[in-house]
Amino acid sequence: MRAVDGVDLDIRRGEVFCLVGESGCGKTSTGKAILKLVEATDGDILLEMPEGEARAYEDVRQRPDDPEARKTLDGLRRKYSVTWKESLPWTVEQALKSAGAFLAAVFLAIVAPSLLLAAVVEPFGDPWSTIGLCVSIGLILGLIGSLPPTRLSRRTRVILTLLALGSIIVAPISALSLHRALVGDVSRFDVGAALATPWTQELAAMLVGFAFGAIAAGGSSSLLLDWRSRSEGMAGIHMRSIRRRLQLIFQDPYESLNPKQSVYEIVSEPLAVNRISTNPGETSALVREALTDVGLRPPEEFLFRFPHELSGGQRQRVSIAAALVLQPDFIVADEPVSMLDVSIRTEILQLMTDLREKRGLTYLFITHDLSLAWILADRIAVMYLGKIVEEGTAEQVISHPKHPYTQALISVVPSPDPRHLAKRTILKGERPDAVNIPNGCRFHPRCPLAFEKCGWSAAEIAEELTALWAGGLLPGFAGIQPLDPATVSLGMAPGTSPGTAAATLRRVVSENRSSRLALKGIADVRETAGAVHVTLHESSEPPLIEIGPGNTVACHLVTPQTMAAEPVTA
Repeated sequence: MRAVDGVDLDIRRGEVFCLVGESGCGKTSTGKAILKLVEATDGDILLEMPEGEARAYEDVRQRPDDPEARKTLDGLRRKYSVTWKESLPWTVEQALKSAGAFLAAVFLAIVAPSLLLAAVVEPFGDPWSTIGLCVSIGLILGLIGSLPPTRLSRRTRVILTLLALGSIIVAPISALSLHRALVGDVSRFDVGAALATPWTQELAAMLVGFAFGAIAAGGSSSLLLDWRSRSEGMAGIHMRSIRRRLQLIFQDPYESLNPKQSVYEIVSEPLAVNRISTNPGETSALVREALTDVGLRPPEEFLFRFPHELSGGQRQRVSIAAALVLQPDFIVADEPVSMLDVSIRTEILQLMTDLREKRGLTYLFITHDLSLAWILADRIAVMYLGKIVEEGTAEQVISHPKHPYTQALISVVPSPDPRHLAKRTILKGERPDAVNIPNGCRFHPRCPLAFEKCGWSAAEIAEELTALWAGGLLPGFAGIQPLDPATVSLGMAPGTSPGTAAATLRRVVSENRSSRLALKGIADVRETAGAVHVTLHESSEPPLIEIGPGNTVACHLVTPQTMAAEPVTA
Protein backbone atom coordinates (compact mmCIF):
# COMPACT_ATOMS: atom_id res chain seq x y z
CA MET A 1 0.00 0.00 0.00
CA ARG A 2 1.28 3.46 -0.89
CA ALA A 3 -0.43 6.34 0.88
CA VAL A 4 1.23 8.82 -1.50
CA ASP A 5 2.40 7.70 -4.93
CA GLY A 6 3.99 9.62 -7.78
CA VAL A 7 3.54 13.11 -6.31
CA ASP A 8 5.71 15.57 -8.25
CA LEU A 9 5.54 19.26 -7.37
CA ASP A 10 7.77 22.29 -6.92
CA ILE A 11 7.35 25.10 -4.42
CA ARG A 12 9.03 28.39 -5.26
CA ARG A 13 10.65 30.68 -2.74
CA GLY A 14 8.23 33.15 -1.13
CA GLU A 15 4.99 31.65 -2.46
CA VAL A 16 1.99 29.98 -0.83
CA PHE A 17 1.39 26.57 -2.38
CA CYS A 18 -1.93 25.01 -1.36
CA LEU A 19 -2.50 21.25 -1.27
CA VAL A 20 -6.25 20.58 -1.43
CA GLY A 21 -8.31 17.42 -1.12
CA GLU A 22 -10.64 15.34 0.99
CA SER A 23 -9.61 13.90 4.33
CA GLY A 24 -7.45 10.81 3.87
CA CYS A 25 -6.16 11.68 0.41
CA GLY A 26 -2.51 11.94 1.55
CA LYS A 27 -2.05 15.69 2.09
CA THR A 28 -0.59 15.44 5.59
CA SER A 29 1.56 12.44 4.63
CA THR A 30 3.01 14.50 1.78
CA GLY A 31 3.79 17.41 4.11
CA LYS A 32 5.42 15.16 6.69
CA ALA A 33 7.44 13.37 4.00
CA ILE A 34 8.79 16.71 2.75
CA LEU A 35 10.00 17.47 6.28
CA LYS A 36 11.24 13.87 6.70
CA LEU A 37 8.99 13.35 9.70
CA VAL A 38 8.02 10.16 7.87
CA GLU A 39 10.48 8.38 5.60
CA ALA A 40 9.52 8.18 1.93
CA THR A 41 10.23 4.78 0.38
CA ASP A 42 11.40 6.34 -2.88
CA GLY A 43 11.83 9.66 -4.64
CA ASP A 44 13.66 12.90 -3.89
CA ILE A 45 13.11 16.04 -1.85
CA LEU A 46 15.30 18.64 -3.54
CA LEU A 47 16.23 21.86 -1.73
CA GLU A 48 17.16 25.15 -3.43
CA MET A 49 17.88 23.58 -6.80
CA PRO A 50 18.60 26.14 -9.57
CA GLU A 51 16.31 26.12 -12.57
CA GLY A 52 18.96 24.88 -14.99
CA GLU A 53 19.97 21.94 -12.84
CA ALA A 54 16.30 21.15 -12.18
CA ARG A 55 15.80 20.77 -15.94
CA ALA A 56 18.92 18.57 -16.13
CA TYR A 57 17.55 16.47 -13.27
CA GLU A 58 14.25 15.93 -15.10
CA ASP A 59 16.11 15.05 -18.29
CA VAL A 60 18.41 12.40 -16.80
CA ARG A 61 15.53 10.91 -14.81
CA GLN A 62 13.94 9.91 -18.10
CA ARG A 63 17.01 7.80 -19.02
CA PRO A 64 17.39 5.26 -16.20
CA ASP A 65 19.29 2.75 -18.38
CA ASP A 66 22.03 5.19 -19.41
CA PRO A 67 25.12 4.79 -17.14
CA GLU A 68 26.19 8.41 -17.71
CA ALA A 69 22.70 9.65 -16.91
CA ARG A 70 22.66 7.60 -13.70
CA LYS A 71 25.99 9.09 -12.70
CA THR A 72 24.78 12.64 -13.40
CA LEU A 73 21.55 11.97 -11.52
CA ASP A 74 23.44 10.65 -8.50
CA GLY A 75 25.62 13.76 -8.48
CA LEU A 76 22.60 16.09 -8.59
CA ARG A 77 20.79 14.11 -5.91
CA ARG A 78 23.87 14.07 -3.68
CA LYS A 79 24.11 17.86 -4.01
CA TYR A 80 20.46 18.89 -3.59
CA SER A 81 18.41 15.97 -2.24
CA VAL A 82 17.78 15.60 1.49
CA THR A 83 16.82 11.96 0.85
CA TRP A 84 19.96 10.98 -1.07
CA LYS A 85 21.51 7.62 -0.32
CA GLU A 86 24.37 6.09 -2.28
CA SER A 87 22.86 3.82 -4.89
CA LEU A 88 25.29 3.65 -7.83
CA PRO A 89 26.62 0.09 -8.29
CA TRP A 90 30.35 -0.52 -8.10
CA THR A 91 32.06 -0.99 -11.44
CA VAL A 92 34.82 -3.56 -11.94
CA GLU A 93 37.35 -0.75 -12.41
CA GLN A 94 36.34 0.93 -9.13
CA ALA A 95 36.48 -2.37 -7.25
CA LEU A 96 39.98 -3.19 -8.61
CA LYS A 97 41.32 0.30 -7.87
CA SER A 98 39.93 0.26 -4.33
CA ALA A 99 41.25 -3.26 -3.69
CA GLY A 100 44.70 -2.23 -4.96
CA ALA A 101 44.69 0.85 -2.73
CA PHE A 102 43.69 -1.26 0.29
CA LEU A 103 46.46 -3.81 -0.36
CA ALA A 104 49.06 -1.06 -0.77
CA ALA A 105 47.87 0.54 2.46
CA VAL A 106 48.08 -2.79 4.32
CA PHE A 107 51.62 -3.40 3.05
CA LEU A 108 52.84 0.05 4.05
CA ALA A 109 51.01 -0.10 7.37
CA ILE A 110 52.74 -3.37 8.30
CA VAL A 111 56.22 -2.80 6.86
CA ALA A 112 56.93 0.85 7.75
CA PRO A 113 56.12 0.78 11.50
CA SER A 114 57.61 -2.71 11.89
CA LEU A 115 60.88 -1.63 10.26
CA LEU A 116 61.08 1.54 12.36
CA LEU A 117 60.34 -0.33 15.58
CA ALA A 118 62.79 -3.12 14.77
CA ALA A 119 65.55 -0.60 14.10
CA VAL A 120 65.04 1.32 17.35
CA VAL A 121 64.03 -1.13 20.07
CA GLU A 122 63.38 -4.79 20.57
CA PRO A 123 59.73 -5.64 19.87
CA PHE A 124 57.73 -6.52 22.97
CA GLY A 125 60.51 -4.96 25.04
CA ASP A 126 58.03 -2.61 26.72
CA PRO A 127 54.24 -2.04 26.43
CA TRP A 128 54.48 1.47 24.99
CA SER A 129 56.36 0.34 21.91
CA THR A 130 53.67 -2.28 21.26
CA ILE A 131 50.82 0.25 21.65
CA GLY A 132 52.71 2.74 19.46
CA LEU A 133 53.15 0.09 16.76
CA CYS A 134 49.39 -0.69 16.77
CA VAL A 135 48.34 2.98 16.64
CA SER A 136 50.83 3.67 13.82
CA ILE A 137 49.37 0.80 11.80
CA GLY A 138 45.83 2.14 12.28
CA LEU A 139 46.79 5.71 11.30
CA ILE A 140 48.76 4.70 8.20
CA LEU A 141 46.05 2.30 7.05
CA GLY A 142 43.21 4.76 7.69
CA LEU A 143 44.91 7.65 5.91
CA ILE A 144 46.41 5.87 2.89
CA GLY A 145 43.34 3.66 2.38
CA SER A 146 41.04 6.71 2.25
CA LEU A 147 42.97 8.56 -0.44
CA PRO A 148 42.08 8.37 -4.16
CA PRO A 149 41.63 6.16 -6.11
CA THR A 150 39.55 4.65 -3.28
CA ARG A 151 35.85 5.29 -3.99
CA LEU A 152 33.96 7.44 -1.49
CA SER A 153 31.77 4.97 0.33
CA ARG A 154 30.26 4.48 3.77
CA ARG A 155 31.78 0.99 3.86
CA THR A 156 35.36 2.20 3.41
CA ARG A 157 35.94 3.08 7.06
CA VAL A 158 34.53 -0.28 8.17
CA ILE A 159 36.77 -2.18 5.74
CA LEU A 160 39.85 -0.23 6.87
CA THR A 161 39.05 -0.86 10.55
CA LEU A 162 38.82 -4.61 9.93
CA LEU A 163 42.05 -4.56 7.89
CA ALA A 164 43.76 -2.70 10.75
CA LEU A 165 42.80 -5.43 13.21
CA GLY A 166 44.23 -8.09 10.88
CA SER A 167 47.40 -6.08 10.30
CA ILE A 168 47.95 -5.60 14.03
CA ILE A 169 48.04 -9.39 14.43
CA VAL A 170 50.65 -9.79 11.69
CA ALA A 171 52.82 -6.71 12.41
CA PRO A 172 54.41 -7.79 15.76
CA ILE A 173 55.65 -11.03 14.21
CA SER A 174 57.03 -9.03 11.27
CA ALA A 175 58.70 -6.54 13.62
CA LEU A 176 60.30 -9.33 15.68
CA SER A 177 61.65 -11.01 12.53
CA LEU A 178 63.06 -7.73 11.19
CA HIS A 179 64.70 -6.92 14.51
CA ARG A 180 66.45 -10.28 14.66
CA ALA A 181 67.58 -9.89 11.06
CA LEU A 182 68.99 -6.44 11.80
CA VAL A 183 70.89 -7.50 14.92
CA GLY A 184 72.03 -10.75 13.33
CA ASP A 185 70.18 -13.04 15.75
CA VAL A 186 69.25 -16.21 13.86
CA SER A 187 68.28 -18.28 16.90
CA ARG A 188 64.98 -20.11 16.82
CA PHE A 189 62.05 -18.83 18.82
CA ASP A 190 61.72 -20.87 22.03
CA VAL A 191 57.99 -21.33 22.65
CA GLY A 192 58.55 -22.92 26.07
CA ALA A 193 60.70 -20.04 27.25
CA ALA A 194 58.17 -17.54 25.99
CA LEU A 195 55.37 -19.26 27.89
CA ALA A 196 57.48 -19.40 31.04
CA THR A 197 58.08 -15.62 31.07
CA PRO A 198 55.48 -13.19 32.49
CA TRP A 199 53.16 -12.34 29.62
CA THR A 200 50.29 -10.50 31.35
CA GLN A 201 51.78 -7.08 30.70
CA GLU A 202 52.37 -7.76 27.02
CA LEU A 203 48.87 -9.21 26.61
CA ALA A 204 47.35 -6.11 28.15
CA ALA A 205 49.48 -3.95 25.85
CA MET A 206 48.31 -5.93 22.81
CA LEU A 207 44.64 -5.60 23.80
CA VAL A 208 45.04 -1.85 24.32
CA GLY A 209 46.87 -1.70 21.02
CA PHE A 210 44.03 -3.51 19.28
CA ALA A 211 41.50 -1.00 20.59
CA PHE A 212 43.56 2.12 19.87
CA GLY A 213 44.66 0.82 16.47
CA ALA A 214 41.09 0.19 15.37
CA ILE A 215 40.02 3.63 16.65
CA ALA A 216 42.95 5.26 14.84
CA ALA A 217 42.06 3.54 11.56
CA GLY A 218 38.34 4.33 11.75
CA GLY A 219 38.81 7.87 13.03
CA SER A 220 41.48 8.92 10.53
CA SER A 221 39.49 7.33 7.70
CA SER A 222 36.29 9.16 8.75
CA LEU A 223 38.08 12.52 8.93
CA LEU A 224 39.76 12.11 5.55
CA LEU A 225 36.63 10.77 3.81
CA ASP A 226 34.54 13.64 5.22
CA TRP A 227 37.14 16.13 4.00
CA ARG A 228 37.13 14.51 0.56
CA SER A 229 33.31 14.59 0.45
CA ARG A 230 33.20 18.30 1.22
CA SER A 231 36.08 19.27 -1.07
CA GLU A 232 34.66 17.24 -3.96
CA GLY A 233 31.10 18.48 -3.35
CA MET A 234 29.85 14.98 -2.56
CA ALA A 235 28.86 15.33 1.10
CA GLY A 236 25.10 15.42 0.52
CA ILE A 237 22.66 17.34 2.73
CA HIS A 238 22.36 16.38 6.38
CA MET A 239 18.81 16.90 7.63
CA ARG A 240 19.94 18.11 11.04
CA SER A 241 21.79 21.02 9.44
CA ILE A 242 18.62 22.28 7.74
CA ARG A 243 15.98 21.21 10.26
CA ARG A 244 15.69 24.72 11.68
CA ARG A 245 14.83 26.06 8.21
CA LEU A 246 11.92 23.66 7.68
CA GLN A 247 9.11 23.78 10.25
CA LEU A 248 5.55 22.51 10.74
CA ILE A 249 2.40 24.14 12.16
CA PHE A 250 0.13 21.41 13.47
CA GLN A 251 -3.58 21.17 12.81
CA ASP A 252 -4.90 20.85 16.35
CA PRO A 253 -3.49 23.30 18.95
CA TYR A 254 -5.34 21.39 21.69
CA GLU A 255 -3.32 18.21 20.97
CA SER A 256 0.01 19.58 19.75
CA LEU A 257 0.84 21.59 22.90
CA ASN A 258 2.15 19.82 26.00
CA PRO A 259 -0.28 20.68 28.84
CA LYS A 260 2.56 20.36 31.40
CA GLN A 261 4.75 22.99 29.75
CA SER A 262 4.42 26.75 29.97
CA VAL A 263 4.38 28.95 26.87
CA TYR A 264 8.03 29.84 27.49
CA GLU A 265 9.05 26.17 27.66
CA ILE A 266 7.06 25.30 24.51
CA VAL A 267 8.54 28.11 22.41
CA SER A 268 12.10 27.80 23.77
CA GLU A 269 12.32 24.01 23.35
CA PRO A 270 13.19 24.16 19.59
CA LEU A 271 16.08 26.50 20.45
CA ALA A 272 17.50 23.99 22.91
CA VAL A 273 16.92 20.93 20.70
CA ASN A 274 18.62 22.56 17.70
CA ARG A 275 21.36 24.06 19.89
CA ILE A 276 20.63 27.57 18.66
CA SER A 277 20.89 29.28 22.01
CA THR A 278 22.35 28.18 25.34
CA ASN A 279 22.40 31.65 26.91
CA PRO A 280 19.25 32.23 29.03
CA GLY A 281 19.14 35.92 28.16
CA GLU A 282 19.39 35.28 24.41
CA THR A 283 16.78 32.49 24.62
CA SER A 284 14.37 34.76 26.48
CA ALA A 285 14.84 37.54 23.91
CA LEU A 286 14.15 35.16 20.99
CA VAL A 287 11.03 33.78 22.69
CA ARG A 288 9.70 37.29 23.37
CA GLU A 289 10.35 38.30 19.74
CA ALA A 290 8.45 35.24 18.43
CA LEU A 291 5.48 35.87 20.72
CA THR A 292 5.38 39.53 19.70
CA ASP A 293 5.45 38.60 16.00
CA VAL A 294 2.42 36.29 16.40
CA GLY A 295 0.41 38.95 18.19
CA LEU A 296 0.70 37.81 21.83
CA ARG A 297 1.46 41.25 23.26
CA PRO A 298 2.88 42.06 25.70
CA PRO A 299 4.74 38.72 25.72
CA GLU A 300 5.41 38.93 29.46
CA GLU A 301 1.72 38.26 30.11
CA PHE A 302 1.85 34.93 28.28
CA LEU A 303 5.31 33.54 29.03
CA PHE A 304 4.35 31.53 32.09
CA ARG A 305 0.80 30.59 31.18
CA PHE A 306 -0.10 26.97 30.48
CA PRO A 307 -2.16 25.82 27.45
CA HIS A 308 -5.38 25.42 29.47
CA GLU A 309 -5.15 29.13 30.34
CA LEU A 310 -5.25 30.16 26.66
CA SER A 311 -8.08 30.49 24.15
CA GLY A 312 -8.11 28.46 20.92
CA GLY A 313 -6.69 31.32 18.88
CA GLN A 314 -3.98 32.01 21.45
CA ARG A 315 -2.97 28.33 21.45
CA GLN A 316 -2.59 28.35 17.68
CA ARG A 317 -0.51 31.52 17.92
CA VAL A 318 1.77 29.73 20.40
CA SER A 319 2.12 26.84 17.89
CA ILE A 320 3.06 29.35 15.17
CA ALA A 321 5.55 31.05 17.54
CA ALA A 322 7.22 27.68 18.26
CA ALA A 323 7.73 27.25 14.50
CA LEU A 324 8.90 30.84 13.94
CA VAL A 325 11.40 31.00 16.80
CA LEU A 326 13.99 29.15 14.67
CA GLN A 327 13.71 31.74 11.87
CA PRO A 328 12.62 29.15 9.25
CA ASP A 329 12.42 29.67 5.49
CA PHE A 330 9.74 27.06 4.75
CA ILE A 331 6.66 26.12 6.79
CA VAL A 332 4.20 23.28 6.26
CA ALA A 333 0.89 24.56 7.64
CA ASP A 334 -1.30 21.49 8.16
CA GLU A 335 -4.87 22.87 8.23
CA PRO A 336 -3.87 25.47 10.86
CA VAL A 337 -7.36 27.01 11.15
CA SER A 338 -9.66 24.01 10.73
CA MET A 339 -10.07 23.57 14.51
CA LEU A 340 -10.75 27.27 15.19
CA ASP A 341 -13.92 29.34 15.25
CA VAL A 342 -14.70 31.33 12.12
CA SER A 343 -14.15 34.60 13.99
CA ILE A 344 -10.58 33.52 14.90
CA ARG A 345 -9.69 32.08 11.48
CA THR A 346 -9.44 35.49 9.87
CA GLU A 347 -6.98 36.68 12.51
CA ILE A 348 -4.71 33.64 12.11
CA LEU A 349 -4.77 33.80 8.30
CA GLN A 350 -4.01 37.52 8.36
CA LEU A 351 -1.17 36.81 10.77
CA MET A 352 0.32 34.17 8.44
CA THR A 353 0.05 36.57 5.49
CA ASP A 354 1.77 39.35 7.44
CA LEU A 355 4.55 37.00 8.54
CA ARG A 356 5.07 35.92 4.95
CA GLU A 357 5.67 39.54 3.93
CA LYS A 358 7.76 40.39 6.99
CA ARG A 359 10.01 37.32 7.06
CA GLY A 360 9.86 36.16 3.43
CA LEU A 361 8.34 32.81 4.38
CA THR A 362 7.35 30.06 1.96
CA TYR A 363 4.24 28.03 2.86
CA LEU A 364 2.92 24.64 1.93
CA PHE A 365 -0.67 25.23 3.09
CA ILE A 366 -2.68 22.02 3.51
CA THR A 367 -6.45 22.44 3.53
CA HIS A 368 -9.72 20.87 2.38
CA ASP A 369 -11.36 24.30 2.04
CA LEU A 370 -11.09 25.64 -1.50
CA SER A 371 -12.38 29.05 -0.42
CA LEU A 372 -9.28 29.42 1.79
CA ALA A 373 -7.05 28.25 -1.06
CA TRP A 374 -8.61 30.88 -3.34
CA ILE A 375 -7.78 33.64 -0.83
CA LEU A 376 -4.26 32.54 0.17
CA ALA A 377 -2.69 30.52 -2.60
CA ASP A 378 -0.41 31.52 -5.43
CA ARG A 379 -0.67 27.99 -6.81
CA ILE A 380 -2.94 25.05 -5.97
CA ALA A 381 -2.58 21.28 -6.31
CA VAL A 382 -5.68 19.09 -5.96
CA MET A 383 -4.98 15.66 -4.49
CA TYR A 384 -7.07 12.49 -4.63
CA LEU A 385 -6.17 9.12 -3.14
CA GLY A 386 -2.42 9.77 -2.99
CA LYS A 387 -2.00 11.42 -6.40
CA ILE A 388 -2.16 14.98 -7.70
CA VAL A 389 -4.97 15.24 -10.27
CA GLU A 390 -4.78 18.96 -11.09
CA GLU A 391 -2.27 21.74 -10.52
CA GLY A 392 -2.06 25.37 -11.54
CA THR A 393 -2.39 28.93 -10.36
CA ALA A 394 -5.33 29.80 -8.13
CA GLU A 395 -7.03 31.44 -11.10
CA GLN A 396 -6.54 28.40 -13.34
CA VAL A 397 -7.75 25.83 -10.81
CA ILE A 398 -10.63 27.74 -9.18
CA SER A 399 -11.98 29.72 -12.13
CA HIS A 400 -11.29 27.18 -14.88
CA PRO A 401 -11.23 23.69 -13.30
CA LYS A 402 -10.64 20.84 -15.73
CA HIS A 403 -10.72 17.69 -13.59
CA PRO A 404 -14.20 16.42 -12.58
CA TYR A 405 -13.03 16.04 -8.97
CA THR A 406 -11.94 19.68 -8.81
CA GLN A 407 -15.24 20.74 -10.40
CA ALA A 408 -17.16 18.76 -7.77
CA LEU A 409 -15.19 20.30 -4.89
CA ILE A 410 -15.77 23.82 -6.20
CA SER A 411 -19.49 23.23 -6.78
CA VAL A 412 -20.16 22.60 -3.07
CA VAL A 413 -18.31 25.70 -1.79
CA PRO A 414 -20.98 27.89 -0.12
CA SER A 415 -21.74 31.17 -1.85
CA PRO A 416 -22.39 34.31 0.22
CA ASP A 417 -24.90 35.50 -2.39
CA PRO A 418 -28.30 33.83 -1.77
CA ARG A 419 -29.36 34.72 -5.34
CA HIS A 420 -26.50 32.70 -6.76
CA LEU A 421 -27.88 29.20 -7.32
CA ALA A 422 -24.96 26.97 -8.25
CA LYS A 423 -25.47 23.46 -9.56
CA ARG A 424 -23.93 21.20 -6.95
CA THR A 425 -22.16 17.97 -7.88
CA ILE A 426 -22.55 15.50 -5.02
CA LEU A 427 -20.07 12.66 -5.40
CA LYS A 428 -21.54 9.23 -4.81
CA GLY A 429 -20.06 6.73 -2.40
CA GLU A 430 -17.00 7.00 -0.20
CA ARG A 431 -13.36 7.49 -1.09
CA PRO A 432 -11.86 4.05 -1.93
CA ASP A 433 -9.51 2.42 0.53
CA ALA A 434 -5.82 2.95 -0.28
CA VAL A 435 -5.32 -0.80 0.25
CA ASN A 436 -7.50 -1.52 -2.78
CA ILE A 437 -6.91 1.27 -5.30
CA PRO A 438 -9.22 1.12 -8.36
CA ASN A 439 -7.85 0.28 -11.80
CA GLY A 440 -7.16 3.03 -14.29
CA CYS A 441 -8.23 6.44 -13.05
CA ARG A 442 -8.53 6.34 -9.27
CA PHE A 443 -11.52 8.67 -9.34
CA HIS A 444 -13.63 6.74 -11.87
CA PRO A 445 -15.94 4.90 -9.38
CA ARG A 446 -17.24 8.30 -8.18
CA CYS A 447 -16.80 10.34 -11.35
CA PRO A 448 -20.03 11.64 -12.95
CA LEU A 449 -18.25 11.83 -16.34
CA ALA A 450 -16.49 8.46 -16.39
CA PHE A 451 -16.40 6.68 -19.76
CA GLU A 452 -14.94 3.63 -21.49
CA LYS A 453 -11.24 4.32 -20.96
CA CYS A 454 -11.39 5.19 -17.26
CA GLY A 455 -10.69 1.72 -15.87
CA TRP A 456 -13.84 -0.26 -15.09
CA SER A 457 -13.09 -3.66 -13.61
CA ALA A 458 -14.88 -6.95 -14.21
CA ALA A 459 -16.14 -6.89 -10.61
CA GLU A 460 -17.75 -3.45 -11.12
CA ILE A 461 -19.40 -4.55 -14.38
CA ALA A 462 -20.66 -7.76 -12.76
CA GLU A 463 -22.16 -5.75 -9.89
CA GLU A 464 -24.08 -3.48 -12.28
CA LEU A 465 -25.31 -6.40 -14.40
CA THR A 466 -26.44 -8.21 -11.24
CA ALA A 467 -28.42 -5.11 -10.21
CA LEU A 468 -30.11 -5.05 -13.65
CA TRP A 469 -30.86 -8.77 -13.44
CA ALA A 470 -32.36 -8.35 -9.96
CA GLY A 471 -34.58 -5.57 -11.36
CA GLY A 472 -35.98 -7.93 -13.98
CA LEU A 473 -34.27 -6.27 -16.93
CA LEU A 474 -32.16 -9.30 -17.86
CA PRO A 475 -34.51 -12.29 -18.07
CA GLY A 476 -33.09 -15.62 -19.16
CA PHE A 477 -29.78 -15.25 -17.31
CA ALA A 478 -28.68 -17.19 -14.25
CA GLY A 479 -25.39 -16.46 -12.49
CA ILE A 480 -23.21 -13.44 -13.28
CA GLN A 481 -19.55 -13.52 -12.27
CA PRO A 482 -16.18 -12.18 -13.43
CA LEU A 483 -14.01 -14.73 -15.25
CA ASP A 484 -10.83 -12.65 -15.27
CA PRO A 485 -9.98 -8.94 -14.92
CA ALA A 486 -11.25 -8.22 -18.45
CA THR A 487 -14.19 -10.66 -18.85
CA VAL A 488 -17.58 -11.20 -17.21
CA SER A 489 -19.54 -14.41 -17.75
CA LEU A 490 -23.37 -14.53 -17.70
CA GLY A 491 -24.83 -18.01 -17.41
CA MET A 492 -28.17 -18.72 -19.18
CA ALA A 493 -31.32 -20.27 -17.76
CA PRO A 494 -32.55 -23.51 -19.39
CA GLY A 495 -34.39 -22.96 -22.66
CA THR A 496 -32.79 -19.57 -23.38
CA SER A 497 -31.21 -19.03 -26.78
CA PRO A 498 -27.68 -17.58 -26.65
CA GLY A 499 -28.46 -15.25 -29.56
CA THR A 500 -31.64 -13.92 -27.91
CA ALA A 501 -29.86 -13.48 -24.55
CA ALA A 502 -26.96 -11.60 -26.15
CA ALA A 503 -29.33 -9.30 -28.08
CA THR A 504 -31.26 -8.55 -24.89
CA LEU A 505 -28.06 -7.76 -23.03
CA ARG A 506 -26.87 -5.41 -25.79
CA ARG A 507 -30.18 -3.55 -25.75
CA VAL A 508 -30.26 -3.19 -21.94
CA VAL A 509 -26.67 -2.01 -21.82
CA SER A 510 -27.33 0.58 -24.53
CA GLU A 511 -30.43 1.90 -22.73
CA ASN A 512 -28.78 2.17 -19.29
CA ARG A 513 -25.31 3.47 -20.15
CA SER A 514 -26.17 7.03 -19.14
CA SER A 515 -27.52 6.15 -15.69
CA ARG A 516 -25.14 3.28 -14.91
CA LEU A 517 -21.74 4.56 -16.01
CA ALA A 518 -19.97 1.25 -15.37
CA LEU A 519 -21.78 -0.20 -18.39
CA LYS A 520 -19.68 2.11 -20.57
CA GLY A 521 -16.77 -0.18 -19.80
CA ILE A 522 -18.32 -2.99 -21.89
CA ALA A 523 -16.55 -3.30 -25.23
CA ASP A 524 -18.19 -6.43 -26.69
CA VAL A 525 -20.84 -9.06 -25.97
CA ARG A 526 -20.05 -12.55 -27.31
CA GLU A 527 -22.16 -15.70 -27.40
CA THR A 528 -20.62 -18.98 -26.27
CA ALA A 529 -21.99 -22.44 -25.54
CA GLY A 530 -24.29 -22.05 -22.55
CA ALA A 531 -23.13 -18.52 -21.61
CA VAL A 532 -22.63 -14.97 -22.77
CA HIS A 533 -19.24 -13.35 -22.25
CA VAL A 534 -18.79 -9.62 -21.82
CA THR A 535 -15.33 -8.18 -22.58
CA LEU A 536 -14.14 -4.84 -21.27
CA HIS A 537 -12.42 -1.86 -22.85
CA GLU A 538 -8.72 -1.48 -22.24
CA SER A 539 -7.97 1.10 -19.57
CA SER A 540 -5.00 3.04 -18.25
CA GLU A 541 -4.16 5.47 -15.50
CA PRO A 542 -4.21 9.02 -16.88
CA PRO A 543 -0.82 10.76 -16.72
CA LEU A 544 -0.41 14.30 -15.42
CA ILE A 545 -0.17 16.33 -18.63
CA GLU A 546 0.39 20.04 -19.17
CA ILE A 547 -2.54 21.76 -20.87
CA GLY A 548 -1.22 25.27 -20.42
CA PRO A 549 1.70 27.15 -18.82
CA GLY A 550 1.96 25.74 -15.31
CA ASN A 551 -1.46 24.05 -15.56
CA THR A 552 -1.44 20.23 -15.41
CA VAL A 553 -4.34 17.76 -15.23
CA ALA A 554 -4.57 13.96 -14.93
CA CYS A 555 -7.79 13.04 -16.72
CA HIS A 556 -8.65 11.14 -19.90
CA LEU A 557 -11.21 13.85 -20.75
CA VAL A 558 -8.44 16.44 -21.12
CA THR A 559 -6.24 16.62 -24.20
CA PRO A 560 -2.98 18.61 -24.20
CA GLN A 561 -2.82 21.51 -26.60
CA THR A 562 -0.01 19.90 -28.59
CA MET A 563 -2.11 16.74 -29.09
CA ALA A 564 -5.47 18.38 -29.73
CA ALA A 565 -7.01 17.56 -33.08
CA GLU A 566 -7.09 20.34 -35.65
CA PRO A 567 -10.57 21.65 -36.44
CA VAL A 568 -12.13 20.20 -39.56
CA THR A 569 -14.06 22.53 -41.85
CA ALA A 570 -16.41 21.44 -44.57
